[in-house]
Amino acid sequence: MGPWEEHFGKGRGQVYSLDQTAPLRSCNEVEVAKVLRRIRQHAFWVSVFNTTRMFALWRPWVLSMAELPPWLDHLDTAIRGRIRAKKGGMPDVVAWNDEEPLRSALFVECKGLKEGVREVQEDWVWGALESEVGEAQIAVSVRPF
Repeated sequence: MGPWEEHFGKGRGQVYSLDQTAPLRSCNEVEVAKVLRRIRQHAFWVSVFNTTRMFALWRPWVLSMAELPPWLDHLDTAIRGRIRAKKGGMPDVVAWNDEEPLRSALFVECKGLKEGVREVQEDWVWGALESEVGEAQIAVSVRPF
C-alpha cells in the first residue's frame, strides 16, 4: 500500500482511472469528481481530513472543510444546526456552477460494494433535504473494486 501520503487512507480502495486521464492511480471520489467536471464548473472530493498531506496527484480534486466556498460552508453550517453531528456526513463529492451554486449543486456519496451508509451521513442528507437541497441533487456512486 505504501506511505499514507500516497493513498490518503484509500489503500486497497484505489482504482485505475476510468477515462485513462490523470491521475491514473485514483480512487472512487476522484473519479466521480472528474466525471462531474464534465457537467459542472467545479467538482471536488470534500475531506474532513487535513488535505495538506494528500497524495499530490489527487490534490487538484480535493477540498478540505476549511477550503469550502462560502455558499457550501453556509449550507453545511445550516444543516449542522438541524442535526446533532458537528462534523462528517457531507457526501464525498460536491459539484456546482458559479452561477447559482446551490441550485446547480450535486452531492455524491461514494461507496464500495460492501459499504453501508453511516447514520451521520443519513442525518446530513435529511438536513440537506429539509433546507434548500432537492432530492435530485443527491446520489450514491457504487464502484466495485
